[in-house]
Amino acid sequence: MVAVLGRSNVGKSSLLNALLRVKAARVSQTPGRTQALYWYRVDDRFYVVDCPGYGYAKTAKVSRILFSEMIEALLTTDPHPAALLLVDGRLEAQESDRSMALFLHETGLSTVVAATKWDAVKPSQRVRRLRELTKEYGLPDRPLQPVSSETGENLPALSRLVSAALQSRAESRSEPPRKSTAEPPDPSKEP
Repeated sequence: MVAVLGRSNVGKSSLLNALLRVKAARVSQTPGRTQALYWYRVDDRFYVVDCPGYGYAKTAKVSRILFSEMIEALLTTDPHPAALLLVDGRLEAQESDRSMALFLHETGLSTVVAATKWDAVKPSQRVRRLRELTKEYGLPDRPLQPVSSETGENLPALSRLVSAALQSRAESRSEPPRKSTAEPPDPSKEP
C-alpha cells in the first residue's frame, strides 16, 4: 500500500490521476476537497490511498483534526504503508511538511518525496529550488523527485521510485517498526 500525503491543495489527486493514467481521484481548486481515505487498487498488486490534506483546508477545525487522526491511524497500521509525500515545488519548505517528513522518517516508513507543480518553477530557478528542496526533504533513503501532473514531467521516474519504496517496504516487513517520537502535523495549528 502507498499512502499519498501532503498539504491541502498540493496536487495529491492530480498527481494520482496522472500516475494512474485515469481520472480516478476528484480534483478541485478548493483546498480540503478530499475528506476521506480513498483507496485505489493498482494492477491487482497494491493499493494507493489518497489522503486528506493537512494544513489549511476550507473545512471546520474539528474536521481537520479528524483528518489528522485518520492519516495517523493509516500510517501506524500493520503492515505499514509506503509513503508518497508531496510538497509544493514552488514554495519554501513549510513547517507542516517538515513535521510530516520527520514523522515518516522516525516511524521508519519507506518514503518518496515528490515536489509538485514543477512546471510552474522557472527554468532559471530550478537548480536552486531542487537544491533547497533536497536539503529540506531528501535523505539517502528518502529520494526527492520534482514532477508535474500538468505536463507529465518526471512521472516515469517517480513511478520507479514508488515501486522501489514498495519493494523496500515488502523486504522490511520482517523487521519490527520503529516507534516515532515525532507527531504528525497538527492541522489546527495551520492558518
